[in-house]
Amino acid sequence: MPEFMGKKMTRAHESARIAYRKALAKAVRAGAKGSGWRSADGCLFQERAGWFISVSPSVYIFEEITKASISAKPMAIDPIFWDITGLPENRDAPMSFRLNGAWVCRPPDFAEIEIPEHDDANVVAARLLATADAQLDRVITTWTPRAFLSLCVEKGTDRSGYLPSIVTSLIAMGQDEDALTDCEQAILNGQDGGFLAPDGTFAEMARNWLVSRIAARTVN
Repeated sequence: MPEFMGKKMTRAHESARIAYRKALAKAVRAGAKGSGWRSADGCLFQERAGWFISVSPSVYIFEEITKASISAKPMAIDPIFWDITGLPENRDAPMSFRLNGAWVCRPPDFAEIEIPEHDDANVVAARLLATADAQLDRVITTWTPRAFLSLCVEKGTDRSGYLPSIVTSLIAMGQDEDALTDCEQAILNGQDGGFLAPDGTFAEMARNWLVSRIAARTVN
């Protein structure tokens, strides 16, 4: 009998939970049509008022719990990240790439909300959409780029956990020198920002990009 953290489950129950997860993803995709939300892999996302908002459901297999993780990031930061990492072509990728692409800025979740379950996955999908709408309204009415930056710093470890989001947010707000300082500190601390390419770590690529950008601005 499968067991996880002391919780035991029959094979039939495990199979039922997996089937429920698949059914919910299908119901979310159907429910998103005409709602303003798009769906990818069972997750909801949309662009609104300069924000990219995503709502990702997690169906627990060993417990009858479904939760939604909510995140939002400024639309401006991914294009800056792609310029820094030499991937400007990603600007033309589908909007879903900002959610599930490999080379994107990862935002921290700002909320995790339990979604009451029901035998009918369509009912749960409707509840998830209602939660998504409420959190969307929260973002567009109360959030600011500065609040996003503060969350990244709070959730990260020594400012490194969400370094790409922190650096690109600072750049988007016109604080290039502060972004450069964060990159140089990360390099001194041996922190790579979660990305490694032939041109170096993200911290190194961003440092070099910022040095050139600041120098060009000084000359002009």
